[in-house]
Amino acid sequence: MLETMLVINFVGMILLPIFTGFYFARKFKLSWKLFLAGGLTFVASQVLHVPLVLALTSTFQSWGVVAYALILGVLAGLFEETARYILFKFILKKNLTWNEGVYVGLGHGGTEAIILGIFAAVAFVNMLAYRYIDLSTVPSIPPEKLELAKQQVEAYWSTPPYLAMLGFVERIFAMCLHVALSVMVMYGLVSKKPIWFWMAVSWHMVVDAAAVYLVQSISMLALEGIVGVFALISLGIVFWLKPKFADLNAEVSNQPDGVPQVTDQV
Repeated sequence: MLETMLVINFVGMILLPIFTGFYFARKFKLSWKLFLAGGLTFVASQVLHVPLVLALTSTFQSWGVVAYALILGVLAGLFEETARYILFKFILKKNLTWNEGVYVGLGHGGTEAIILGIFAAVAFVNMLAYRYIDLSTVPSIPPEKLELAKQQVEAYWSTPPYLAMLGFVERIFAMCLHVALSVMVMYGLVSKKPIWFWMAVSWHMVVDAAAVYLVQSISMLALEGIVGVFALISLGIVFWLKPKFADLNAEVSNQPDGVPQVTDQV
């Protein structure tokens, strides 16, 4: 049972974004280039973000749990929203509609889900192999870490089946968040209201910081419930902005060049 749930977990993380991407491309007649652009934006945002966090994690943790959670949230917001801003401002200048913002957001969050799904699949294969062999015969495990490796393997295969799917569920929630953040940043450009960029950074910070802080004090199910609430709020933001995009795009279509006049300020 646990093995089945673990497989469904990583397969879902990989396939859901792909199927969702196909559905939106056909429904709204959008180019896959937008989905890929969102995905590349996620990757680009991590080039400096991940090394910085890895290098300074011990320092951040020494400042206390609250400060650590807030700093991680701020960094995630700044790096990812800045990457989105650059994408919309300089690359997708003529693709600034609500549908396109949603699709780019799906590409951003979907790529993250696919990458994490691949990591989960690799972990499953490794743990499946380690489950049935003598770990002391594995060359990559040094003797001083043998007991820790045994504990990790035991803990992995002791996971309650209902928790094995949380990675998949969390990716669904995260994709909702990334769609909202992409739409928010895009709306800030189209409406010439830079405050929306900072609202996106702030919303990203709140969600990530809450997750980092609460994971140490509440159960995983409770945490995912809270993240689910954040996802619903994110979807609310997405659909609340939809008619505002329609109004702005109607105004743009009446301009001589038909292209949104976006601000240079963030």
